[in-house]
Amino acid sequence: MVSLPRWHTSVEAGLAFLLGAGWFALLSLVASLTSFSSRAGLAVLVVVLDVAVVWVTARVLGIGYAVAAGVAGVVALDWYCIPPIHAVKMPNAENTLALVAYLVTGALLGQLAAAARRRAEQSEVEVRVLADEQAALRRVATLVAVETSPERVFGSVTEEVGSLLDVDHAVLLRYETDGTATVVAAWSRDGRHLPVGSRWPVKGATVASSVRRTGRPQRQEGYGGGAGTLAESLHEVGVRSSVGSPVVVEGRLWGVMVGASYAAEPLPKGLELRLGEFTHLAGTAVANAESRGELTASRARVVESGDRARQRIERDLHDGVQQRLVSLALDVRRAESLAGPEQDALLAELSELREGLVGVVDELREVAHGIHPAILTEGGLRPALAKLARRSPLPVELEVRGVDRLPEPVEVCVYYVASEALTNAIKHAQATYVAIDLEADRTEVRLEVRDDGVGGADAHSGSGLTGLTDRLHAFGGTVEVRSPTGEGTSLRVVIPQDGTDA
Repeated sequence: MVSLPRWHTSVEAGLAFLLGAGWFALLSLVASLTSFSSRAGLAVLVVVLDVAVVWVTARVLGIGYAVAAGVAGVVALDWYCIPPIHAVKMPNAENTLALVAYLVTGALLGQLAAAARRRAEQSEVEVRVLADEQAALRRVATLVAVETSPERVFGSVTEEVGSLLDVDHAVLLRYETDGTATVVAAWSRDGRHLPVGSRWPVKGATVASSVRRTGRPQRQEGYGGGAGTLAESLHEVGVRSSVGSPVVVEGRLWGVMVGASYAAEPLPKGLELRLGEFTHLAGTAVANAESRGELTASRARVVESGDRARQRIERDLHDGVQQRLVSLALDVRRAESLAGPEQDALLAELSELREGLVGVVDELREVAHGIHPAILTEGGLRPALAKLARRSPLPVELEVRGVDRLPEPVEVCVYYVASEALTNAIKHAQATYVAIDLEADRTEVRLEVRDDGVGGADAHSGSGLTGLTDRLHAFGGTVEVRSPTGEGTSLRVVIPQDGTDA
């Protein structure tokens, strides 16, 4: 994740402090120029102004400044409206120190909130990128698994590399024994690329020659002064920088996948490693020896990466945003306790604010648990499925037998299969009850989910069964769906185990 320099954060914190101090001073001026029969009227005015300023500040300057302004407004509310009430005048040294402490705290909290938001946004971007890469890898892996012709696989891999990795030009080269390389697939954004089938000497300052010499991923910055016809042709096409990853077949260097850019800026760091995922599949297609076990391992990596991403998001939500909202709710409760019984309007406003914060916390907790339930990590399938059954609007008969814990990836797989099957029954089956039966030992995990609904479930109709099948295949599992019309649906899952402990 890209982080801001320390000086930038310090400058933002300082500006946020000045903003908070200025807002407090402005509210002090408002308090000195207005007259109310009771402090409740001033409190309402301060709250309304503070909410408006915080909203505008959040939209214009960002959450870091908005939090600092909000804290300054809360301090002004406490200072002038909640006993003991301070006079609108220059504070003494002790009060000045307290005010500065509050405002500094607000500025620091604002920076923490801004950092948390940046982390959340970056996590969302990373998840999207990961999902796109997983989808592309799945598409290519499917082509290879069904023994699609190498030419079609080469073209698909090259196009996926170009569009997904955001390069301008992608080419797959095969090394020949005479020191040349043949273009077996090519793609570009504007149609300019090396002709498919053309052969080029592998020498000079090019990624192809560097990869052939080292057998490792390489990058090349600049082709203007490169020697050799391949470098000159790439320069004519418009290539200014490129990265390459070797294609290895049965331990032998077969070729290289190259991603190139027409821009003056160098390609992002780490692009060579991302290229490696695609070149591995290309090498497998060339060897024509892709086994079901290798495909299963690839799917398992995809599923596990997605599960890790979900867990990371859940931790970020729970440890960051959720805890901050709980803290703010407690602060509002303390403010309620400081208000006098005659301040009905203020108490009502604070109570409504606290209830809103509690509601947001509950909603956030539901979202976080839906991403990856903590109870699954802490207690395993037995309590996780029990909680899933309790939360179901349909009656659920649950029976769990066998070992208490399984390997974590298998537990996650079984949980999501049961959760998706239960969701399908609730949404589509028109059932009156659901039965979940799980039996696990050291050789096999058997899961059955059945309902008494209308039946007629189709794995090809987008009901979610296709996704369950993909997830199960990642662990060498099998799924059988029986859903005769009018007789309910039964989903049976078997996942083999290697006999070791979790």
